[in-house]
Amino acid sequence: PILASFIIGAILISAIGASPEDVLSVIGDIFSDSNSIAEIFVSTIPLICTGLSVAFAFRTGLFNIGAEGQFIMGGLFAGLVAIKMEGMNFYLVLICSILAGIIVGGIWAGIAGYLKARFNISEVVVTIMLNYTALYFVQFAVPKFIKGSNDIISKPIVAEDGTGYLQNSLIEGIFSNHRLGTDLFFAIFGVIIFYIVMEKTVFGYELRSVGYNANASKFVGMKVNRNTILSMAISGAFAGLGGALYNMGPVGQVVAGSTFQGYGYMGIAVALIGANTALGSLLGALLFGFLGVLTPQLSFVGIPKDIANILIGLIVLFVAAKSIFDFKFSKKAASSKKKGDK
Repeated sequence: PILASFIIGAILISAIGASPEDVLSVIGDIFSDSNSIAEIFVSTIPLICTGLSVAFAFRTGLFNIGAEGQFIMGGLFAGLVAIKMEGMNFYLVLICSILAGIIVGGIWAGIAGYLKARFNISEVVVTIMLNYTALYFVQFAVPKFIKGSNDIISKPIVAEDGTGYLQNSLIEGIFSNHRLGTDLFFAIFGVIIFYIVMEKTVFGYELRSVGYNANASKFVGMKVNRNTILSMAISGAFAGLGGALYNMGPVGQVVAGSTFQGYGYMGIAVALIGANTALGSLLGALLFGFLGVLTPQLSFVGIPKDIANILIGLIVLFVAAKSIFDFKFSKKAASSKKKGDK
């Protein structure tokens, strides 16, 4: 699907009078510059977290459209804790802030999980509503509690000496980019945790079992309602981690935006491309992170920035088409086998 998308993208580039060779030249320039590579990782980190968030929910039979709101709330409370604890031990503030983002993201998603388990209310509807609640809550909370130079931005999220909590001299020395830091390690750690919980634990098996067949799981003694709530809470925790890393890392403050940043919604595409797996989500996030860095560079060779959005749309479309094709093929194969047995 990705290859087909890029082939069509090349055709579209040629159709508007641009040269695919120019695009390849821009790509070569990006990968030959350590600062540009660092920017790819900066764009990728929040997508890794939201991709894992959506993938975790998908794997357990739930549809988390609320990763955007969980991302926003996690980032808000991580920033709030860091700003209010400024002056305390550096590592204590760092740990408390990241945990605040994770916990609040989990609670925000857990609301939808509880309503799903208790009243069978669609998690899709609830999470969409909670996205807007989170957006407007940040617009209220920033000027009220952590106001910076204006009502839109908070105070800087830095230690007493002005150091960012996620700055890392080793990574900065490698990539010559101060926007990338310890958040890279946290994101990779999230991928590892996802894999272990989902693939290597009994707890993960139970969560997947409830998602596949709640009635059968209940029949064998699994606590369906509890697992539904926990699935959504863990899903939200990944998105909350992404928000915390985003605000404490490259942004360095909480921004009360008037619109969504889109990382949560993009996480749906990341999870879809990654087949709802840990490694797949990582690779999908890297792809979109790369496209995010490529887009502004294309304007220098006369290619509209919207071409990247077209590529993303095509990738999602072809991945969905592949899933439909696989389903039809397996259904046809099963039917043929059944006729052969007769």
